[in-house]
Amino acid sequence: MRTFKIKLLTGLFVLVWVLAGQAPVAGAGALLSDLENQLMCKCDDKCGKVLINCTCSTSDKTRAKFSKMLESGLTVDQIVKMQVDEYGETVLSAPTKFGFNLTAWMTPFVALVAGGFGVRKVLRAWVGKRDGIDTAETPAAEPEISKKYSKRLKDELDGIEL
Repeated sequence: MRTFKIKLLTGLFVLVWVLAGQAPVAGAGALLSDLENQLMCKCDDKCGKVLINCTCSTSDKTRAKFSKMLESGLTVDQIVKMQVDEYGETVLSAPTKFGFNLTAWMTPFVALVAGGFGVRKVLRAWVGKRDGIDTAETPAAEPEISKKYSKRLKDELDGIEL
């Protein structure tokens, strides 16, 4: 119990230390990067890239426009909302976390958990067949099998001359 408390206190200390080291105010460049990560490029080529990764001329113009908006005092959330109002939710680099889009967030995790249970069930069935034990048998039959093989093993070992 004492080691658990020590580990817990150490973990809390590290968490507080890391959080205290965070910069309280992000610069304009960090805000622009955050904005570019949230939005897709809306160039004529329909490149399908996140704005921060796009190198087309449209993305350069968009970056300049966003820089002016940030300098004028608009927040990242306000600019994102303006872009969603203008282009729709397709401008977002990640789906929203409510409504039908919630399935885009949940489906991979649900599939992973369901697949894990499926693999576990298959492996248990394979191991049961390999051992020659029917999984429908009751656990009371196992000691009889164990006694039978234990006696046979003892007889074989007694018959070996050293």
